[in-house]
Amino acid sequence: MVKIEKRILSPTAINTYLSCPRKFYLRYIRRLQTKPSIHLVRGRIVHKAIHEFHINYPKTAPQVSLTKIRQDLLNTFHREWIGAAGSLNSLGLTRQEIDFYRDDSELMIFNFSQWFYRNNLASPDLSETKIVSKTLGLMGIIDAVHTWDDKVALVDYKTSKYANITDDILRQAALYALLYQDKYNEVPESILIHFVKFPDDPAPIRVDDELLDYARTLIKSVREKTVSHDEQDYPCTCGGYCKRDFVMT
Repeated sequence: MVKIEKRILSPTAINTYLSCPRKFYLRYIRRLQTKPSIHLVRGRIVHKAIHEFHINYPKTAPQVSLTKIRQDLLNTFHREWIGAAGSLNSLGLTRQEIDFYRDDSELMIFNFSQWFYRNNLASPDLSETKIVSKTLGLMGIIDAVHTWDDKVALVDYKTSKYANITDDILRQAALYALLYQDKYNEVPESILIHFVKFPDDPAPIRVDDELLDYARTLIKSVREKTVSHDEQDYPCTCGGYCKRDFVMT
């Protein structure tokens, strides 16, 4: 086994390894190009619209109408959607399919604006903040950080088709909580999983010592299994489906 230097993992990398070690190898060691998909493209656009709204919105909660909030978000969304025309057109979708995903994404913007207005929120303390920890050997981008009543909540926006907290999402939340604690020496009270396709309030994952210990175990376990550069050390466990996600060279 040929060992390589210590790598900085991410929640996505850890979830990728656990889903299929060969997929991890193809993406993070061979660094193959990931095939584009409508879900990735529109996910980036929705996240971008929310992020720009956050950075342009006051840090205090003013009396702003729902119409104003929604229009500001939609303006950014439409600009980003038009700007991504090249990527969208390269996916091989029909015009009707692209229009469907545009309308579906607009619904996400509507749901987010309703939640933001209903709770009279201000912009978060942090938006799309990247945290890199050399101590943990971990990096991640947290969508938003809010402080309410002196309690910190991390928010993770999901454009998923279903509002289910999967094992992947739970692992990601645990790793985000550990990253935040490492960076700011403070344990967040919760991670709010906001499935923006649905009008419901975000689903909270409470942070406790057990969750943080789980995150440390995840990092240690995956790191020990990803020190090799040899393909044979990364067996495929998905029946070969992993190769479909990449541009094979």
